[in-house]
Amino acid sequence: MVKWLPLLFLLTSCATKYIIPGNRFMTPETNGGMFKGQIELQQAAANQLTIDTTNGSVDDGVFYQNVVRTGFMYSTSFFENFDLFWSHVGGGNSLLGAKFQILGEPKAQSSVGHRLSLSAGFGGNEHETDDGAVDFKIEGNEFGLLYGYRLNEMVLPYLSVFKSKYTFSGEIVGGPSNLRGLEPRLDTNILALNGGLEFTVKAIVAKIEASYQQLDTTDTKQRSQYLFGWTIGYAW
Repeated sequence: MVKWLPLLFLLTSCATKYIIPGNRFMTPETNGGMFKGQIELQQAAANQLTIDTTNGSVDDGVFYQNVVRTGFMYSTSFFENFDLFWSHVGGGNSLLGAKFQILGEPKAQSSVGHRLSLSAGFGGNEHETDDGAVDFKIEGNEFGLLYGYRLNEMVLPYLSVFKSKYTFSGEIVGGPSNLRGLEPRLDTNILALNGGLEFTVKAIVAKIEASYQQLDTTDTKQRSQYLFGWTIGYAW
């Protein structure tokens, strides 16, 4: 146990942790019609990445941990087949983006049939650790292909594929003296397959979603995982 104490000290005294989203909860339907919208409160699975500083450097990648975070997504239509959205996962970064539906009717129509859309989101946030030892920024982009088949006005099963990239860049300004001044930069590339069910009862919307992800982070062994989450929302 004694031989691990220096490692524990390094991890806890300068623990640079950051959040990358897991579940996306995005269906292929746009809201449909000018200023029709939807807002959702999410209980989402996410990935917490901690930079490995056990060797007194920032060159050994990250440790992964699955966590649950509260998030939200807001979307609104400006045209029948075009939505703008804002999504955020607690402790992570915000994404602003757009979804363009290329097949099928929008949500407002509630008609049976196939749905297909493309989406893209971009964003970033600046942070610092609780002890002020590390200043850092996370930037991300996500591109999605979304398919679904509306069974009736209440039920929409959907599948989506997302290709994402998140970049962490920071500077260690406190903590152990041997780490001060280091500027870690890490890229995480994600390929995700999501499957879910959306249930709509009048203005109330709920979703459950399972996701399979492959994560590839700089200087870190690739990781595969399954994630689960749910949302509750209101549409108008």
